[in-house]
Amino acid sequence: MATVFDDCFATFPEVKLPTGFDSFWKDSITELKKIPVLPVYKSSNSTSMLWETIQEVSFQSYGNSMVHAKLALPRQKGKRPLVVRFHDYLEPEESFHKGYAELGVAELLVQLRGHSHYELQAPIDPLTQKPFVQWQPGYFQFGLDEPKDFYMKKVYLDVIRTIDFVRLTESLDAEKILLQGKSLGTAPCIFGASFSDRIRGLILETPNFCYISPSQLEFSKNPWVKELKTVATENWFSENLAFFDSLHFASKVKVPIVCTCGLEDDISDPKSIFALFHHFLTDKRMYVYPKEGNLPGKKKQPDINIDFVKEMFGL
Repeated sequence: MATVFDDCFATFPEVKLPTGFDSFWKDSITELKKIPVLPVYKSSNSTSMLWETIQEVSFQSYGNSMVHAKLALPRQKGKRPLVVRFHDYLEPEESFHKGYAELGVAELLVQLRGHSHYELQAPIDPLTQKPFVQWQPGYFQFGLDEPKDFYMKKVYLDVIRTIDFVRLTESLDAEKILLQGKSLGTAPCIFGASFSDRIRGLILETPNFCYISPSQLEFSKNPWVKELKTVATENWFSENLAFFDSLHFASKVKVPIVCTCGLEDDISDPKSIFALFHHFLTDKRMYVYPKEGNLPGKKKQPDINIDFVKEMFGL
């Protein structure tokens, strides 16, 4: 059943930051800066007429963990502008977009922390000798009692480290970076634009992990919601979660934004999307698809995104 547009448009919650919010993130980024980037580049055999080269890259981030990504460089001389893309939780990485290559824009597909193939393999049930059904890794289930240990802190710092990697890569223009995310992958995009002046725009496809309300925890089919519900009754839950809710970074974003919403979405709560959108204080554009769900605008939206990239990079 579709969410009513008027109810979405009226969703404008008050933002109350937890005590120590700004210092928490300032100290966290300072801690990250003490860790060397250590970029590694490995050429891949998958090339095409569109791309000069495709590389498997990695670089060191918070906790000395390695971030893994795929970099596609279009056949263009000089430093290329770049779209950095983040996939959804427990979903595979996005695919390269040939439309970006045709513009001469590079793409970096970042793998969310803890999402390698072996890390997402379900353990074997000793009774059936088969993988556990509906198994999840539980990244959101642990660490929130001590915010410094929570999964999303690491994911957010990974996007800052991704920008450091771009700055050290000669073939990329570190002054022309656009961040694009899908569902949970929009949250690191918002964080990155909040704490870096190198970002030129955001493409936020059906954002979630924003305005995490009781209704979301009750009705959303999102896998991270399922994990959070296991600790939702703890007395520290709401205050600690507030350090990571991307709604609380929205007012810090100063770059143009494209956002999508499907009113029949049961993964990303449409009301939460509008709550986030209302708190952006910048050039912002919302594309609403009344009869579509978590993959809205599959025919129309890619062209809109291409036009936005062209506009942001002056192409």
